[in-house]
Amino acid sequence: MNCWWVNHYACPSDEPGGTRHHALAKRLGELGIDVTLLASSFHYTKLEERLDPNEQTRVELRDGVRYAWLRTRAYADHPIARLRNMRSFATRLSSASPDLSIPQPDVIVGSSPHLYAADAARRLAGRLHVPFCCEIRDIWPESLVDMAGASRWNPVVVHMAMLERRIYRASSRIFTLLPGSENHILARGGREGSVIWVPNGVDPKLVPPASIPPEVGPFTLMYAGAHGIANNLDTVLDASRILQEETGPDEFRFVLIGDGPRKHFLRKRVEEESLQLVEFHDPVAKKDIYSILQKANACILPLKPGSVFRHGISPNKMFDYMAVGRPVITAVDTPVNPVVDAAAGVSIPPGDPSALASAIRAMAALPADERIEMGERGRAQVMEHFNLDELSVRVAGALRGVVEA
Repeated sequence: MNCWWVNHYACPSDEPGGTRHHALAKRLGELGIDVTLLASSFHYTKLEERLDPNEQTRVELRDGVRYAWLRTRAYADHPIARLRNMRSFATRLSSASPDLSIPQPDVIVGSSPHLYAADAARRLAGRLHVPFCCEIRDIWPESLVDMAGASRWNPVVVHMAMLERRIYRASSRIFTLLPGSENHILARGGREGSVIWVPNGVDPKLVPPASIPPEVGPFTLMYAGAHGIANNLDTVLDASRILQEETGPDEFRFVLIGDGPRKHFLRKRVEEESLQLVEFHDPVAKKDIYSILQKANACILPLKPGSVFRHGISPNKMFDYMAVGRPVITAVDTPVNPVVDAAAGVSIPPGDPSALASAIRAMAALPADERIEMGERGRAQVMEHFNLDELSVRVAGALRGVVEA
């Protein structure tokens, strides 16, 4: 079976960014499903072009996975420029895909880091007369309203709402990362029985053996991921200021790894407010992140307050934290929290710097053995329930059912 999986932001494992589809593609290949990832040539975190100046497309193997890179518009941090980049990827997918030197698909999956790409994948499946499935990573346009404060009558929001219903109605199977999203999807056109929960997870081949947290030096909190509006890292800076005023510059350390549209402003805050506990580091490839996270005493997962998280959460960073056996402090309002379910850390209200500072103090005051036990519970939970080897079997079964129907 041949599958085209469309994800604007798909990345190989040796690059920073989301590598879920790279790992899934490798596992699906082992299960007899040949996957081609169709993705943008413009790297969304490094803001760099992968193609040579005279290239519009390129097909290449990266660590055993076939990528079809499609040239799209470059952009910086401006939201309008990023929106144009999204639209240009959808346009390029429609025009370039029939001419690519890749096996013709038996099924097409459109992933939704944004809806334009998923809808372009839907149209492409219709033209090629093959089944269409979608993957819901975030609930659009609800996330745009909830996280970015957009009006429900904003033309972009109205258009996205139309795309959302169109995509759900057309999908033979809907893979969702969010465990509580089925009712929302069905209410907007999804077919009964079509929704399958396939969360993010870890590639066990990349996860190193368990290790003991550092016993000397400041108590180190790490964050590894996007620096955007939804990630609410200003709360982390506020908590660092509280702890710095209480204990001075030597007892705690915050290491923020990654990139995104808010990073420049966060750096400026740290400099202007003399926040001595905070360090910024560039994003790193997935294969390298685990050895870095092992240097943490605990990890933090802040998210902006918002009703959209009632559908659940499934951020890659959370599973990476748990996989290395570090306790996690989550600051998110959600009824489905794997950290809480595994007793692998603590959960506090989002957007509350005082609560975050208190949780960090309490975590640091725990006996080391208790923190290690938290980490062990989280690692066991991830390896059993959020293991991409197992999740790929779930996806393969669903795709075969669609194609063979």
